[in-house]
Amino acid sequence: MELLFENLNYMHWLVLGLALVIIELFVWSVFLLWIGASAITVSVIYYLFPDVSIALQILTFVLLSILTTFLAKKYFPVKTVDDQLHDKAKLHIGKEYKVASVENGIGKIQIGESLWFAKGSDLSIGQMVKILDVESSTFIVKPIK
Repeated sequence: MELLFENLNYMHWLVLGLALVIIELFVWSVFLLWIGASAITVSVIYYLFPDVSIALQILTFVLLSILTTFLAKKYFPVKTVDDQLHDKAKLHIGKEYKVASVENGIGKIQIGESLWFAKGSDLSIGQMVKILDVESSTFIVKPIK
């Protein structure tokens, strides 16, 4: 291990950074991208200033990784299809719809031309319900008397 740290140069950081970015292409997590970018940045810094100590290189890498990951999560959040569906589903809270079917205590309400799962007590086909909340992709409903 000591031998590795004695011979550490900017090319090691560059290879590490490029490897992380390439792995990111296959993993699709976006997390490794920022750590790889930090390693490439340390490579550039170490290329410009070759007398930087190994401890300072590692410290710079760790701090840059933390900073870039934090900034990426804050300013470039990853939106998934589930998040977008959940946001659209929340728009229906407070609205009233008709129960289209009920099976094993889980109802389905028709919104437009699609059916959505609905949980509530005493659901029956044709009954009007009011949407109270959204839990995952299921509406929490209350029957309207």
